[in-house]
Amino acid sequence: MRTVIYGQPKSGTTYAFSLLAEAMSQGGDVVEVFEPRSMDRQSKVFKRRDGMTWPLSDHMLVKVLYADANLRSGWPGDEARAVFHDFDKKIFIVRDPRDRWISGFFYRWFHLHQPLLADFKRAYRLTLHKEKHPGDMPFHSLLSQDPTAQAAWAKEHKFALDELVIYMDQLRADGWHVMTYEDLVDEKWDDLAKYMGLELRKGHGVRPAFRHVSRSNAHSNWRRWFTVEDLAYYQPIFNDFLTSQGYDATDWQLDPSPELNPSEGSAYMHRLFHHANGPQALNKDLLSQCIARIKRLF
Repeated sequence: MRTVIYGQPKSGTTYAFSLLAEAMSQGGDVVEVFEPRSMDRQSKVFKRRDGMTWPLSDHMLVKVLYADANLRSGWPGDEARAVFHDFDKKIFIVRDPRDRWISGFFYRWFHLHQPLLADFKRAYRLTLHKEKHPGDMPFHSLLSQDPTAQAAWAKEHKFALDELVIYMDQLRADGWHVMTYEDLVDEKWDDLAKYMGLELRKGHGVRPAFRHVSRSNAHSNWRRWFTVEDLAYYQPIFNDFLTSQGYDATDWQLDPSPELNPSEGSAYMHRLFHHANGPQALNKDLLSQCIARIKRLF
């Protein structure tokens, strides 16, 4: 059985990959293909930037990311539809864009994304402040406090989401199984299990090799991170997409007494930026000192 998992970055595709790899192994050895960037149509070989290759197999699981309108994230939609057209099982995962943006903001500081040190220091400082004083600043100001940059981001992401709505309609027409991140992490897997024809084990977690990706493994985080100012900024960007995918676009209720856990914010981005394999890696003593400093702030 050839299966593909497709979705935007930070939409649960890695979690689904771990889950389905285990379930598919019940039917024999599975060729696991994690985030290839292309497939040679003639040789039928998947290729990744690090040189890894995987020939097409009869029993394989492929996980790829959807490229946004600027082709910065992964596979362009038309290419994915063509390459995976004949796969036996095709899954696309969608996530509430409010939560996906929060998760994406913090994951952008992973060293492999090559973030600039000055940008990280600014975002880290502001995140520490917001965690201590949640209502002091809107979430969208963590990325930039420049009104021109904020307006450009809003325009770009509204366009990208509008394009994604059209594309997902095409996937559904092609027979793809579309599921939500929220159902995935809540273990509401009946429809997925029926579609796959497999038994899915409850209590399944992300593999150790991928745990650096995991942040909260939950949803509705935006209720704690957003402020009233964020509602005015994000509603015009996200509401059409929310409605189109079955979310309640009228529900923008915020947590009245938010508590922001550093493990989902400052500590998470710090760990990714100073990853042991990255250029900003810290030695153990210095890392312990940094962690102690963070704890003293709370």
